[in-house]
Amino acid sequence: MTGTLVLAERPFRGLRSRALMAEVAAHLPADPPPILASHVVADVPGFVTVETEPDPVALGIGRVVLAGVFTLRAELERALRVAARAREAGASVETLCLSVEREAARIDAPQGIALLDAADPLDLREHHTANTLLVWRVAAPQRIRPYPERAITPDPALAEALPPVPVLGLAILGGTETQRAMAERGAAMAALFARFQGWPVLPLPVESPGSPIDDLGATLDLAAALLPDSPVLLPELADARWRRRQLGPARLKGLIARCAAVVATQDLPLAYAVAAGVPAIGLALGQDRRSAACLSSLANELPAGSDLVFPPRDQVSRDSSRARA
Repeated sequence: MTGTLVLAERPFRGLRSRALMAEVAAHLPADPPPILASHVVADVPGFVTVETEPDPVALGIGRVVLAGVFTLRAELERALRVAARAREAGASVETLCLSVEREAARIDAPQGIALLDAADPLDLREHHTANTLLVWRVAAPQRIRPYPERAITPDPALAEALPPVPVLGLAILGGTETQRAMAERGAAMAALFARFQGWPVLPLPVESPGSPIDDLGATLDLAAALLPDSPVLLPELADARWRRRQLGPARLKGLIARCAAVVATQDLPLAYAVAAGVPAIGLALGQDRRSAACLSSLANELPAGSDLVFPPRDQVSRDSSRARA
């Protein structure tokens, strides 16, 4: 058995996953191409796709790789279940660029996690995941390669059209949790963005269009509320088809390299900003800790002017938010 099977949550869904899958593919043999278990069996660069729970024996799998970001406990346990079947048939098991977040990272250990005791290597993307695996008592030695997808070569194709003035890159995760967190922190949010008044705002969406946490709508809402005099650049991003076709990881990094500062709750724009030498300001809102995990993992490389901000709640904003609810 010589085939390689890659198990991810929803591979190639959104720019973050596209960036990570490209990094994973770069570490795997191209001939024969690795096999990717996917919810949608389609042509994707660098992989052959199969259904989400394939038969490792029928595919001749000798190596299994758990890769990318897992946010759902059911998806993580699915991957562990498939990997365990391959392991029973003699395949090796490893991880590449692995992160666990949100529900997937609950304190109680997922079913089948003992499989990773024998993972070689146990390659992790950030320190939060390393700590989570320690809490789950995974015994394998850990290797942390913080946000390796940030090393991609930037493509300046979209950035060339930006105006020759300081630009604020902005990436705010969507969803009710983010909305509530921002509504309860009005004074701190206003103080944070006061320095950027009048700067053109460049949205930096990473999630797939239509996702419950799509970061384009939340970014535009924040800009309208806190930066009302700032023009918004690249209005074409509102066209989902244009966004899918024109905005890839390399072009996103090219846009970020053109910014004078980046403020984000999303980790990929922050990691690209650090790599490009752009001040990266992580905004931690609600229960999502992507920005905190990113900037703490890259703490020794942060450009001057970078910061990690936990905006405190204020009573006036909390009372107003409750009244509207």
